Amino acid sequence: MRRERLGIVSYTNVAPLHWGLTATGAENTSYVYGVPSELNAALARREIDLTLVSSIEFIRHRHEYRALADFSIATLGSVYSVMLFHLKPWRELTGQRIAVTNASATSVELLRVLLAADGIDCELAPTSGNLDELLANGAAGALLIGDAALREALRHLPPAGAGPQGRGMTGPSKLRPELFVTDLGEAWYRLTKLPFTFAVWAAPDDRKPSAGLVQRFRESRWRGLGELAKVAAVEARKLDLPPESVQRYLENFRYYLERPDLDGLMAFAKLGDPTFEADQLRFWDE
Repeated sequence: MRRERLGIVSYTNVAPLHWGLTATGAENTSYVYGVPSELNAALARREIDLTLVSSIEFIRHRHEYRALADFSIATLGSVYSVMLFHLKPWRELTGQRIAVTNASATSVELLRVLLAADGIDCELAPTSGNLDELLANGAAGALLIGDAALREALRHLPPAGAGPQGRGMTGPSKLRPELFVTDLGEAWYRLTKLPFTFAVWAAPDDRKPSAGLVQRFRESRWRGLGELAKVAAVEARKLDLPPESVQRYLENFRYYLERPDLDGLMAFAKLGDPTFEADQLRFWDE
């Protein structure tokens, strides 16, 4: 049996999928940890066999990759960890420079799609640094993702409601009245009334994951979601955040790539590329 190389994204929202995974089947599996952009590149170079691939990479490489049919990272409404912090109201951002992360191409493309839908033309400039550094360097806004975005979101805009029915995480900052916060998951829901699928598990189309590995993933997800309070407590210590805030954050995600999540993925692909056809996305059969 060949040794399978797994890429694991080191973000809190992926933690329930990996709960106990690395403790089982290690003799046939090696693990590579990194941010989405690093693992996307490693998969393209075939240095790993399976990883959580950002949606835009899956769409762009749709003729080369296949995805597991029942795994995703998606939200219906607020995501809390893909956040735009901006010094002008959303509709006044035309002509401004926005500093964007280089850790996730999907989040940058989502921002581009949302701005274009409202007729807003901005310069999206890949930049590194924390929120204060990015805004101090002349940018009118800064796009943060992952754990850094979650920490800043909870600092600037404690949640007053979750999901599409609540206010979620969009509004003026409680710390800096001149700063606005926009949750891109919430903005996507307002535009489409669909979930946004941020990532799927994908592999090269000639390297089907073993049945044993897929079963281990499913068992790990079952354990992680069944013990979500424990997962949240572990992740909260890493982030220095209250466990209840982290648990609420994790409860918001959709991990099964159900039909609405797939519809959201298709809509994202179509908005980014009008030539896209739904049957171009391919998934592994059982």
